[in-house]
Amino acid sequence: MQDGQKSVSGPETTFTSFVVFPGHKPVRAIKEEFHRIAGFLSVIGCIDGTHIPIKAPKYNEADYVNRKSIHSINVQIICDAAHIISNVEAKWPGSVHDSRIFRESNLSYRLQRGEFDGLLLGDRGYHANLVS
Repeated sequence: MQDGQKSVSGPETTFTSFVVFPGHKPVRAIKEEFHRIAGFLSVIGCIDGTHIPIKAPKYNEADYVNRKSIHSINVQIICDAAHIISNVEAKWPGSVHDSRIFRESNLSYRLQRGEFDGLLLGDRGYHANLVS
């Protein structure tokens, strides 16, 4: 099974049918799109985190307070050059840094094992050695 997929029926099945890394295109095509639009070689995705506001949870409330003092879930998203989402990590409290979410993700492990030939492009929240 691909990253994040489960063998269940219902909404999760639909989600995992459409959200697959590195995407529904060949890796070569994804790299060519990034090169064509931005001049980046070997990029197979862009990565970033975004905070989704939530109500303060009953338990571990402080864990969900982000750097802007708002309760949130920190969601990591990866997309291709056409802005098609290819990976989502949506289980971390708002206080968790983007680099930790990536470092502890299944996708990070798969990249380190060399399953994918390419790089992720991220902002300063991601160390260069974390995503290459």
